[in-house]
Amino acid sequence: MAANKPETWPAGLVLEYDVLSRTEEAATIGFIEASSLEYPSYDPGNSRSSSSFGWKYDFSTDSFRKCPEIPPEMTPLCERAAGMIGVAASDIAECLFNRYDPGAVIQPHFDKDVWEHVVGVSLGSVATMRFVRPSEAGGGQCDIRLPPRSMYVLKGDARYEWMHSLLPVTDTRWSITLRTLSELGKAQKSEQLVA
Repeated sequence: MAANKPETWPAGLVLEYDVLSRTEEAATIGFIEASSLEYPSYDPGNSRSSSSFGWKYDFSTDSFRKCPEIPPEMTPLCERAAGMIGVAASDIAECLFNRYDPGAVIQPHFDKDVWEHVVGVSLGSVATMRFVRPSEAGGGQCDIRLPPRSMYVLKGDARYEWMHSLLPVTDTRWSITLRTLSELGKAQKSEQLVA
């Protein structure tokens, strides 16, 4: 069911509960665990590991890198996410798996502008996502509880005006992040393919 949206939430943030059953959640966690998770070199000391499918943006080269195809097992979630953001499931360009061991965090950031829609699925333990709007954009802070089996969407102000981060998790958490390309991202990817 859809979550009631408190007035204090950033505009453009959508949160939906129970997009998976507990059985589906357990199977999805097992699939993530079998996906060759690696600790990213750009985030040393943080106990978060990940694996990417589709197109990954490589920060070390400021370019896209082709990864294995998005697994067909992710099709139902991709279709659910696509329905929430009003695109075709085939428009989802990246599927990112993350595992967060206790204490793992995500530092405050804006997603790279090569991406347009950002959709996240939470699995395992509860997490808190913190939104902070820079003072030049009006300031503000808002903490959102992400229960397991929930799906969030970042668009509008929540995507472009508020940085988001993940506070330290207390128990193991897994997540799936799905992203679509922005017009800038489509152009950059096309340039790479013809280069």
